[in-house]
Amino acid sequence: MKKKLNLYYGTVKSATGGRHFMAWADSRQQALNMAEAALTSAEPVQGSVVGPVASLPADVMKPGVFVEVPTGQPG
Repeated sequence: MKKKLNLYYGTVKSATGGRHFMAWADSRQQALNMAEAALTSAEPVQGSVVGPVASLPADVMKPGVFVEVPTGQPG
């Protein structure tokens, strides 16, 4: 059986605000760990993860994370 990676969607929140993320990972925990590592905040982070929403063979997709970048504060 070939190894698969799953696509997860979630939210991470810290004192500096919340961000959405998508991650290709082995598990929900790995997805959350990658999202937390991508943040530059030193404060504690809380998160929630949904999924998997899709799966692909590991030889097609590599583990990785996309974290939403805020574009500015509403004025």
